[in-house]
Amino acid sequence: MNIPDTVIYRWGIMPLWLLLTATVFFRSPIPIDETRYLSVAWEMWLRDDFLVPYLNGQTYSHKPPLLFWLIQAGWAVFGVNAWWPSLVGPFAALANLFLTRKLAEKLWPESALVALLAPWILIATLLWALFASSTMFDILLTAWVLLGMLGLLEAMRGKARKGWIMLAMAMGMGILSKGPVVFLHLLPAAILVFVWRQRPLSYSRWFGCLCLAVLMGAAIALIWAVPAAIAGGEEYANAILWHQTADRTVSTKIHTRSFFWYLPFLPMFLFPWLFWPHFWSSLRGSRFFTDHGLRFCLVWLVSTCLIFSLLPSKQIHYLIPMLPAFALLVARVLTLSEQKQRIGSDLLVPGMFGLVGVFLALLPKVPGLAKLNWVQTVQPFWGLSVLGIAFALAMSVWYRRKLSALAVSTALVAAIFVGFIFFFRYAGLAYDLRPAAIQVQGFSEQNVPYAYVGNYQGQLNFLGRLTRPLPVLPAERLADWAGQHAGGYLISLERDKPDEAEAAYAQPHREYWLVFRHAERFAELKPL
Repeated sequence: MNIPDTVIYRWGIMPLWLLLTATVFFRSPIPIDETRYLSVAWEMWLRDDFLVPYLNGQTYSHKPPLLFWLIQAGWAVFGVNAWWPSLVGPFAALANLFLTRKLAEKLWPESALVALLAPWILIATLLWALFASSTMFDILLTAWVLLGMLGLLEAMRGKARKGWIMLAMAMGMGILSKGPVVFLHLLPAAILVFVWRQRPLSYSRWFGCLCLAVLMGAAIALIWAVPAAIAGGEEYANAILWHQTADRTVSTKIHTRSFFWYLPFLPMFLFPWLFWPHFWSSLRGSRFFTDHGLRFCLVWLVSTCLIFSLLPSKQIHYLIPMLPAFALLVARVLTLSEQKQRIGSDLLVPGMFGLVGVFLALLPKVPGLAKLNWVQTVQPFWGLSVLGIAFALAMSVWYRRKLSALAVSTALVAAIFVGFIFFFRYAGLAYDLRPAAIQVQGFSEQNVPYAYVGNYQGQLNFLGRLTRPLPVLPAERLADWAGQHAGGYLISLERDKPDEAEAAYAQPHREYWLVFRHAERFAELKPL
């Protein structure tokens, strides 16, 4: 590879990362996840309590505090703002890209091209790209998983102390990022070392050090968890030390899905690489039996899919930490390929982009989706923009006589950028609760009584900079509250848009309506 190409491979990934990062400035925090996590960080900031997360006045045991600490670290430097929390996820994504490159260098030190190519594959894997700019836990967790995998490789290469300390650190920080789920990502590769090892190994020593690393990782997390359990009380202590993990992995009723639920989504998660014939033809000639790096990636990838399919609770973003393994595998397979690319088959990927563009252009006419409120507002420009990207990619193939991974990555990131802009333009207030939060902020500042009826998820606390918990009412107390607060307002999430005469204020909230009513109209409430 010549020097200009090397520079492009090494640093060309940065403009793509900046393009993904820029999407945060075209949208507001997305309800209900991002708004909830911002509200937790905001309440910890208000309370000056960095041990126990709180949400709307109650201890919040569902997630550990590292993301909230990172948000507050930025606030300590820049002051409280909305832009810093939105950059925490992209910076974690940038760490993903560089750690993936580093991992490729360790797996295949003889092939610099794999290390240069792997981040390009990762940034253009659809599932990863969609969440790279989110204020959530999975991209952050992925960074620690990558660090842990690097630790395993260092230990395998004879740098035992460095490797096991890296693994312990990754486990500890992973627990502080999203809980003990980090063990499910790291331990299978460590336990199945006999599948991917590259040299003779003392298994007794390996597993002894592994147990010690697990204990050290748990100890790192307990430095926070024990004081937090004491400060948060018995119920909070039970939640973070046992129930939050056991209930979610074994007896949960949250997001419960069948064993095969992930399977039909995998082609979408791994788009566009699974639709490139050159990848499949190269895969047939890969040396899985002699390439320990490919075996390592396969163990990581398959074990994650299998374990998370066995768990009852399933969400698409739970699989994000396995995506670097996929990117590494694809990069290695492509660089090993001796197959000559054929222009006809290479045009399939631009064709798939084109089909996506046609789908988006016709979205309001698609059965099943047309009934969604935001879909009804979609104009053809979104689909036409993606069709333009598909055409540019096809022209690249025609001009170069082959499809380049860098061109695919650029096209995918451009399509994601365009998609974020158009989606949030068409979705409008359905994914922007700032106007509702301003209403609540006004009530709070003017001491107007107000209460939320139903299951409140903290959507408005940070957006409205509320300094007191938002009162929440069960439906059975509506009449009593309305009688005591005749000049107050009741807020509820409802299925249907209310008549203008019924509501003091109403706005879409995802596929529902967030409705503000005067207290005397409590009988008209229809909370979900």
